[in-house]
Amino acid sequence: MNNKSLSRYELGSSIPPADALKNIADALGVSSDALLNDDTVAIKDKDLLKKFEAIQDMNEEDKALVTRFLDLTIRDFNARKAYN
Repeated sequence: MNNKSLSRYELGSSIPPADALKNIADALGVSSDALLNDDTVAIKDKDLLKKFEAIQDMNEEDKALVTRFLDLTIRDFNARKAYN
């Protein structure tokens, strides 16, 4: 894929064919669906973003542990917020 085509795809002035979309998704490590849907949420906190990126590199057991901790912390935060 050449830079001109990629630029057109990024700018929205052209739509990639299915095979190019699959190649782009594979290169980015995301699904084709993720590229087609514009529902991404930007994380503005750079430190938090770095932490999430580090979690992505963890093995499944460590990810599960971090996710469980986050779930509990968020649940506790929401409970405190509800009673204040």
